[in-house]
Amino acid sequence: MKTILITGGAGFVGSYLCNTFNDIGYDIVAIDDLSNGNEKNINPEINFKKIDLATNDIFSKLNEYKFNAIIHCAAQSSNALSFVDIKKDIDSNLLSTYNLLEFCKSNNIDRLIYTSTMSVYGQPEELPTSEKCIPKPETYYAINKLAAEHYIKLFSSYNNINYTIFRLYTTYGIGQNLENRNQGLLSIFISYILGNEELIIKGSPDRKRDIISVNDVVDAIVQSVERENSFGKIYNLGSGESLSIGEIINLLIKVLAKNPHNYPVKYEEGTLGDPFETLADISLIMKDLDWAPKLMPEEGINETVRSYKEKMDMN
Repeated sequence: MKTILITGGAGFVGSYLCNTFNDIGYDIVAIDDLSNGNEKNINPEINFKKIDLATNDIFSKLNEYKFNAIIHCAAQSSNALSFVDIKKDIDSNLLSTYNLLEFCKSNNIDRLIYTSTMSVYGQPEELPTSEKCIPKPETYYAINKLAAEHYIKLFSSYNNINYTIFRLYTTYGIGQNLENRNQGLLSIFISYILGNEELIIKGSPDRKRDIISVNDVVDAIVQSVERENSFGKIYNLGSGESLSIGEIINLLIKVLAKNPHNYPVKYEEGTLGDPFETLADISLIMKDLDWAPKLMPEEGINETVRSYKEKMDMN
């Protein structure tokens, strides 16, 4: 049985990956520092260890395992929070990635998948945005994720590591951390509505976002693990469609709000570095991995909010 290490395994995307790879027969080791992830997200069948990748713990606590691949999801993934604690963002995104690369080298691990972000593009000069678009990061988070990409590419070239980098667009689904209102577009909005609070929106309702279901993200990553034609590649991982923030809010309020006709919404100044519009060109990943998103944005939002509504009604 092949063994995979998944970092950030108690987080949103990481926990979905752990469950999926476990279901299809891989032996999974998950690590997380639990700064944002929740140990309750870890399937009891998964080997879990609390490890901060910014330290050297990975070298001492994982010696008993022989990994065939690593999927690196662990990160501080909020543009807003990267301005609050720049040093923490460096540790969480850049130093952690460097330590993981050294771990690959010392343990002869030759397969690495990295979840990066569409934030590296800043406000893209072209829409839809292809992987050839020159990155212009406008937040410390985006700078550190882009720097981590460069570390991976260069380090891998000297140490025979087959890497694949996915630049994730706005990812949503059941299980996001509703307590963290600095991360996760839909989860932030949903947390306000489920709490029957005034909905605070930072930025214009005319902004547009390419949003993608976590299940589609996981499907693409799973398909890439043993696909040699994905080695050494960077892929946009979005749906290829966008909705305006106003459209997203209306969909959420319509299903979740107790009184959707006059639900209070307040617009505030936007977040630093927040792009006005995102839209992924996904033609490369569709060609290389024979992959396509199964759940498009409007249908996916409706499915997600219905699940939250069912949970809310049960309570």
